[in-house]
Amino acid sequence: MSVAEKSLWHKLLDGKVSRRMVIQSAIAAGVAGSLKVAEAQGAAQSGDVNANNGAPAASVGNRAQLRPPFSTVETNFNDDLTLPVGYDYQVLAPWGELINERGDTVGYNHDFVGYFPIDLLEGGSSSADALLTINQEYPNALFVGGNVDNATDPKQVEAEMKAVGVSVVRVRRGGNAWEVVMDPRNRRIDATTECELTGPVRGKEVVGGATVVKGSVGNCSGGQTPWGTLLTCEENVDGYTETWGEASDYDATHQGWITEIDPFDASARPKKRTAMGRFRHENAAVTLAADGRVVVYMGDDMRDACVYKFVSKGSYNPDDRAANMDLLVEGDLYVADFSSGAWLLLDYDRNQDLKDAVDEETGASVVRSQAQVLADARTAALAIGGTPVDRPEDIEIHPRTGEVYVALTNNSDHGNYYGQIVKLRESADDWAAASFHWEIFAVGGPQSGFSSPDNLVFDPHGNLWMVTDSGTGEDSIYEFLGNNSMFFFPTEGPDVGKAFRFAVGPNEAEMTGPVWTPDGKTLFLSIQHPGEDSESLDALTSNFAAKEGTNVPRPTLVAISGFPGWGADV
Repeated sequence: MSVAEKSLWHKLLDGKVSRRMVIQSAIAAGVAGSLKVAEAQGAAQSGDVNANNGAPAASVGNRAQLRPPFSTVETNFNDDLTLPVGYDYQVLAPWGELINERGDTVGYNHDFVGYFPIDLLEGGSSSADALLTINQEYPNALFVGGNVDNATDPKQVEAEMKAVGVSVVRVRRGGNAWEVVMDPRNRRIDATTECELTGPVRGKEVVGGATVVKGSVGNCSGGQTPWGTLLTCEENVDGYTETWGEASDYDATHQGWITEIDPFDASARPKKRTAMGRFRHENAAVTLAADGRVVVYMGDDMRDACVYKFVSKGSYNPDDRAANMDLLVEGDLYVADFSSGAWLLLDYDRNQDLKDAVDEETGASVVRSQAQVLADARTAALAIGGTPVDRPEDIEIHPRTGEVYVALTNNSDHGNYYGQIVKLRESADDWAAASFHWEIFAVGGPQSGFSSPDNLVFDPHGNLWMVTDSGTGEDSIYEFLGNNSMFFFPTEGPDVGKAFRFAVGPNEAEMTGPVWTPDGKTLFLSIQHPGEDSESLDALTSNFAAKEGTNVPRPTLVAISGFPGWGADV
């Protein structure tokens, strides 16, 4: 397909551009929209659940803060984390740091960060003591194992398998500094950890009859549940078949799911929730419908892939954590059709379109069972009219309006190099609805100052914070961005949709997984793959977070201080 040829999605976008300008003018003038979801449903917890990626956040009532609490920073290509005046960062839990007495260490390439207050299960929301879950997305052979000449060497494979997955780490703030605390709940879930398959695909032929599988890999973004568990998303999992397969018995069909992990129970086996489908999972935005059912929005992070929604069969019970642990075993999976604003049901027995779908070249059925539908959700979704969009990465829910924001990173196949953010509103403001309306929120490019939106997080005021996943470097189409950056967007008022730059990352790094402490005074942020284009240890392009006495860059978590907190006037 030529770059000039427009996809269905880009034709739909063209029809939304002028409409977006009308909507923005109305918002700027203070014209009221439809009833807010939190008000319509009477769900007092909605804002707390949806803001901050599912981590607890202090209530701000109806007060909106539309101005950024910082002076914007300029673009640069510095090998450092550049922050506004008055803000500082601390390197915390870098790759290789010891986390428990068993000798486990923090994994490689930090991504999503989950914040679980240490007193969460007792109803607390500590902003000074918590279990953090850190996704470790993928290895880099130059830094992990060091055998760049033989990726299939068993020792190299073993090192890489131990470096990915999830790190559970307790952290505590003392004074103005954070520290890693040795705790029996600190642990590593990696590519060798036993995980249980649950739901419709468990034990089926499409996974080789497996009920228990080995490992969780490709751990990109994620989400947190109201009952205090992590949903870690397995994204790019197919590539390991060539390098790991023979040396590790790696099976890609056992990966590519959403895996639920209980950070409070180190003995609990991670559970892969097959009812939520298998694809390149980027994220899991969790909320509760009016009737208490759990709704999870998900993106399939590849070009011309789809946006999904899962609605649980059972309902959340705030007084029964044990029962909530099984809520994601059963439910309905839907794919978004943006041309009609409909959610299409991916259920083989209840949607005749799935039974009728055939391969255009061979005439063979695309799927023959619900297990096949879920194990290859992308193929099933496209076969019944799911709209292929431009790399849907993160999806998050606005805490004040209930609107669903989708970061579409880019798609060079159709000439979209800078991406956009769109938002959708469910019919009747019901997250379990069968239809929706959608609009463009912001478009990347030199004219707006940002490119390639990736992870999103809302603050309780309803402002959107976004980090970029862009090509970097001088003399490129992304030069206007500088190094990957973090931006603040008001979602109402005169500056709605305008990007304010908060931070610029180190060389060749992404900033990922932003999450605040409940009081809004510390932002945890991952610095992923600094110096990833280094050709050798003698030609490093970054030294960020290098261990004392070395110059090797390290992916790391940083704790950013200087925020006024949610209750402050700015």
